[in-house]
This record gives sequence, structure tokens and C-alpha cells, in this order.
Amino acid sequence: MFGKKEANQNGQRPQKKSAAAGRDAAVTILTSGCHFNGKLYCRGSSRIGGKIEGQIISEGILVIEEGATILAEVKADEVIIQGRVNGRLEAKIRVELYPQSRFDGDIYTPVLVINEGAQFNGRSIMNTGAGASAHQTTEGRKNRVLPMAAGAEVAPEIKVN
Repeated sequence: MFGKKEANQNGQRPQKKSAAAGRDAAVTILTSGCHFNGKLYCRGSSRIGGKIEGQIISEGILVIEEGATILAEVKADEVIIQGRVNGRLEAKIRVELYPQSRFDGDIYTPVLVINEGAQFNGRSIMNTGAGASAHQTTEGRKNRVLPMAAGAEVAPEIKVN
């Protein structure tokens, strides 16, 4: 009665699945020989090594490998860029540009990390507020200075080519 779980047809107890376990369980891989044109929807961890044109929607971590070429609108939870991306990128958690990566376009994310050697040509909008939207305009925010978080580090030099 209390504390007892009923068994299924096989005599096994049903297992609870966490939302994170279901999201991270799936893996999508498009290798360097692949070329995709259209709308790509991924859930879980995704690695792209080929060429994508169109739109990418990823629920989870999206890794764009060295040698990959992306010409797309990208929406993801977290994005790691090691290859080339041209387009618009929205990330809920974070975007990181690795050395030898190149990004041309607009990035909307609360956290943007640009490693030395990465190229970023475009603009970034740091939507950090709880009610912030990636579609907010910059009007009314022009001369506003925001305090740095405790323990935050400033890169000694940022190069934009």
C-alpha cells in the first residue's frame, strides 16, 4: 500500500527518468562528409562537422567542430564553436568561440567567451535579465554601465577582425 511500487507486465518496477537524463541521452552527429540544407532539430548533445544551411534548433549542447561550415540561424541551449558560423545565434546558457573559429553575425546570449585566436565579426547582445529577450533593442541602454560580478575576469586583449 504505502511505499510499494507496482510492477509492470515484466515484473519490474518502473524507473523514474529525470528531464536532464532524457535530454542528454540523445546524441546527434553530422560528420565532415555531410551536407544538410533545411531545418535541423536536435535534442541532447549534438556535434556538427559538415556543412549546414538553413536553421538549427538544439535542446542541449551544440558543438560545431573544426572544419564545419554553418550558414544558418541557430537556436540552442549552449554552443561551442570550433569551426565557421555565419548567421544569427541565440543561446540560452552560453556561447564559446574556440581558437581558429570564426563567427560572422549576431550572437544573443547571457555568457559569451571568445578565446584568443577566435574571430568574431558582428555584434553581441548579452541578455542576462530574467525578463530579457533576444529580440530586445539596444535603445535606452546606450550609456548604461553595468557592475562586474565578484570574481569576474576581464580578458587582457580582445581582437576583432
